[in-house]
Amino acid sequence: MKNLNLSKFINGTITILIICVSLSACRKLPVAAETNEYRDGVPNPPNTVGKPILGSVTPLKGLPGTVVTLAGINIDPVIANNTVTVNGIAATVNNVIVTSIPNGVPKVTVIFTVPANATSGKIVLKTTGAELSWINDFKVIDATMSTYADLGSNYIEHIAFDKDGIAYGDNIDKVLRISPAGQVTTFAGGGTNNPFKFIWGIAVDNFNEVYVPDATSRVIYKITTAGIPKIHVGSGKEGFTDGFGDAVEFGAPRGMVMDLSGNLFITDVHRVRKIASNGVVTTIAGSTEEGNVDGKGAAARFGSLDGITADSAGNVYVSDRRYLNIRKIAKNGTVTTLAGSGMPGLGDGAGSTATFSDPRGLAVDEQGNVFVADYSAATSTSAIRVVNKLGFVSTLVKGAAGAGVINGPAATASVSVPNGLVTDAAGNLYIVNTGANIISKIVFK
Repeated sequence: MKNLNLSKFINGTITILIICVSLSACRKLPVAAETNEYRDGVPNPPNTVGKPILGSVTPLKGLPGTVVTLAGINIDPVIANNTVTVNGIAATVNNVIVTSIPNGVPKVTVIFTVPANATSGKIVLKTTGAELSWINDFKVIDATMSTYADLGSNYIEHIAFDKDGIAYGDNIDKVLRISPAGQVTTFAGGGTNNPFKFIWGIAVDNFNEVYVPDATSRVIYKITTAGIPKIHVGSGKEGFTDGFGDAVEFGAPRGMVMDLSGNLFITDVHRVRKIASNGVVTTIAGSTEEGNVDGKGAAARFGSLDGITADSAGNVYVSDRRYLNIRKIAKNGTVTTLAGSGMPGLGDGAGSTATFSDPRGLAVDEQGNVFVADYSAATSTSAIRVVNKLGFVSTLVKGAAGAGVINGPAATASVSVPNGLVTDAAGNLYIVNTGANIISKIVFK
């Protein structure tokens, strides 16, 4: 009897243990799923296991052509299985990337470009098994153009602002000063004993001193706040020797920009040169050989360089009027083609499918959008183009032959043979319309 009771006890204990183990195993699955990370360590609720979820959308406002990143979990990683709309307008899905798989749940980012004809509204992602709508609307920024300054008979190609909001422009053999009220005066050059031969480009430092490259004299001038020019660097001899002071040689220095650290970048025939804040000149990309080749440093090749700009991350962008493209030079000197097929035209589109007619002045905003002044002599069409950080090209403002400068919303505004471009701290864009001697201002909001 005792043995029977013991047997019942053992059998009962084993049964209970099996049940407990089974229950424990069953409970572990949802507990593990509840702690899966999908964004910033936020756990999934039990009823979302395996379901696609949006965790973030960045940014939530921008121009048509802006690159937007969606982040979430369980989104189909195949590009073709994902579609995105902005207020019902289909967007271009550029890429889908699986960034991590914490606890077996894929964290995915979807990168898309806001369509050219988009209006403000909901972002909707359709992926395998779900249609996801972000809680907040995407704001399509409006762009409105107005006249900043009418230069009258005065002609300039490029423009730069000092820290007090005064603009300076290059006028071949002199530098003009444009007050915030629009008054135009000669700041330096002109008249007798003029050192300037052919100025093409301009920059201003944090001390309100102005720099200009003289393509004919092959030197860089620095102009004091009193309007007195002196040679900043360059021997005047033709060449490409790097170094300091009058040991430096230039070919034909043209476009110029100053970055946030006080470094000057200059386009010089087939090269891009840097003048550090201590005055030392180096070549960051290109060589004496012409070409259209991406690569690092001296391995890169350029054609006829003109416009130049620099972003806050240390990247430099240049326009090539011979090969009709926009090139990007990373901080380490690596050159890539951002946009442009090399064929003439004003065609929008992605990267190498887009066309430029004569890309000149450049400017870049805080979102990494590069603005390009473009002009087609064949059709007498002017345009301000926008290249986003993925190389997608769209047209912001256009101007037909004989239209001149027309203010108003970007969709109906008109520019006239634009050249120099610059953005200010507030993100406004300034355009030098050399075809009308008018500086336009575009406000984004």
